[in-house]
Amino acid sequence: MRAIQLDTDCEGPLALNDNAFELCRDFLGPDGDRFFQQVSRYDDYLAGVVKKSGYKAGDTLKLILPFLKAHGVTNKMILEYSLKTIMLVPDAEAAYRFLHGFKFPIFEISTSYRQFAEAVGIKLGFDPDHIFCTELDLDQFKLRSIEAEELHRLYWEIVAAPEIELPGNAASLADLPNLVQEAIRILDYIFWEKLPAMEIGAIYQEVNPIGGSEKAKAMSYSLEKTGLSRADTIYVGDSITDVEAFEAVRAHGGLAVSFNGNEYAVNSAEIIVASGTAWPIALLAIIFRHAGRQGVKEKIRTGVCSCDLSRMIYPQEQKILEDALGGSQFIIYDSVTCDPGEALAKSKEMRAKLRGEAVAALG
Repeated sequence: MRAIQLDTDCEGPLALNDNAFELCRDFLGPDGDRFFQQVSRYDDYLAGVVKKSGYKAGDTLKLILPFLKAHGVTNKMILEYSLKTIMLVPDAEAAYRFLHGFKFPIFEISTSYRQFAEAVGIKLGFDPDHIFCTELDLDQFKLRSIEAEELHRLYWEIVAAPEIELPGNAASLADLPNLVQEAIRILDYIFWEKLPAMEIGAIYQEVNPIGGSEKAKAMSYSLEKTGLSRADTIYVGDSITDVEAFEAVRAHGGLAVSFNGNEYAVNSAEIIVASGTAWPIALLAIIFRHAGRQGVKEKIRTGVCSCDLSRMIYPQEQKILEDALGGSQFIIYDSVTCDPGEALAKSKEMRAKLRGEAVAALG
């Protein structure tokens, strides 16, 4: 039996929330949900289409901060709201209680603000020192009233801009429809010319969201704590912010798992899970612990259901997993042998079912 560790994203694999989206929806007033959707898709454009230098997937959480500040949001409000609104993936508490019993290290690597990521991790029994996330002290930044007024105006300019929808094959601004190009130019001006020239623009230099390359770095930091290697690591994610961590773990023989992922995650992971329960992650972790990456791949050559997999597990864990997974709605795919279209469709279907259409559509 080998030493392993499990590194997992928070929103998606552990919690159903998109905390930043919900903060915008509930604190920015009318059209806060549309505002976040616009900025999130702009993030997808910057990170996934034009690959803007110095920009990484997940920096949405930095871009929205001046607007939260302008609407009076404070550290205390974010913390209280996060604690009140946590929605865990079904059976997450039981599945991670089961995994903690095997004493291998588990890390949470999340783009979420500390207030939310830590609340989720502690609820699931994670060591706070094993939580890597976006550090945020919104109260330290001062905002003059004249800038607050300008931010309210810019908020409505973003909301009123044409909807940003990115074609799957887009590789440059020129590949986008004319109206989307117009919206991109509006947001380019706001975020790269207007806001950096304001005093509140200093927030962009101080806050560093843990997404993209920062998640891959956080995984390296987690390995420094344990002395293990990427080959000993399962990394679980669900979005564009996890792609670089997926690539890093796969390149060194570890296991990259998409859990109810969007197209970015599904297209980058090796194992694809579509599930209404957190238990398949426990199942994969135990197989990986006993048989390694190759053992997982040997047991998951095509989409399979719970009863097929549970009979392959070792006696001491079999009963718990059989009881937990019996009758559960889930499918696990090997990306090499599965129909990629089916795997993506099933993953997105479960993502929308659990998290709602609005959150499921975010990158």
